Amino acid sequence: MDAWSTMTETQEQSTGDDGRARSPSAVEQIRLGAFSTVVLGLLALNLLMTPPAVLLAGVTGWYQDLGTHQIHDMVIAAGLWIAVVLPLLALLYRPTNRVNAILAPLTVAIPTATMAFLADSFLFPGFATMSLLALAAFLLHPAGRSVVRFDRVASVDRRVTGLLVVAAVPLLVYAGLEVGKQFGPANEHVMFVHYGGMANAAFYVVLMGGLAVFRRRDWRFATWSAGLIAAFVGLASIAYPDSASSLGPVGGGLLALWAVAFVAVVEYVRRTSVEAPKSRGEPVPEPL
Repeated sequence: MDAWSTMTETQEQSTGDDGRARSPSAVEQIRLGAFSTVVLGLLALNLLMTPPAVLLAGVTGWYQDLGTHQIHDMVIAAGLWIAVVLPLLALLYRPTNRVNAILAPLTVAIPTATMAFLADSFLFPGFATMSLLALAAFLLHPAGRSVVRFDRVASVDRRVTGLLVVAAVPLLVYAGLEVGKQFGPANEHVMFVHYGGMANAAFYVVLMGGLAVFRRRDWRFATWSAGLIAAFVGLASIAYPDSASSLGPVGGGLLALWAVAFVAVVEYVRRTSVEAPKSRGEPVPEPL
């Protein structure tokens, strides 16, 4: 089944004021077509704009020496796949409920473009274009205005909130330190926005972690996205403790363990919140 048919199926499930299912209007179909076109364009831009060596650095970096850019290239590559390519692919299948996935490319593109501009980096035009396309996709999202509606979970679990806070504080401190380096003396890392990329990765984990804990819709994408990025940064820091921006073996190990615990606890809590109403014969909240 292609992207158009799956997205049209989602639109066809919408209902009118009388509660009956209705077919998408001409305006909705045009919007859907424009949305899918922009998403595909954004995918193509990222895959074509990024050098193959960087695209594959998340894999090759585990067994190849990438020099002074070791962790930077590895994390940036992982972020590209986890926070840009995968959410964009997900948005081609039933995008209406994917209200967190649409935020991921924006979270990557706009801060990176801003830091590239301030660093007078040659990367600015590419990231500026990426930002515009990501913003266009956000505005064309089939969910319409509800994409910005923060539908809070009925009850916030203290365990997942505690896990989020435990990681958020050191990650935000780390992000601040990396931003300071990004705005420091010019060097290769600054020109390639490597420090900014590491700061963005830390902020991304906190943002998606927060959405996983507090937002009802699309919680699973936010949970796994945050967990995968955190685990990757942690494991890369263990493997290359002396590389620039590394958290070291202790910090990396703690972050990797946190990532596993966070995903496991959020999955458990969310599934429990679905199974409990079932056992009582009550309406079941939306699981994804």
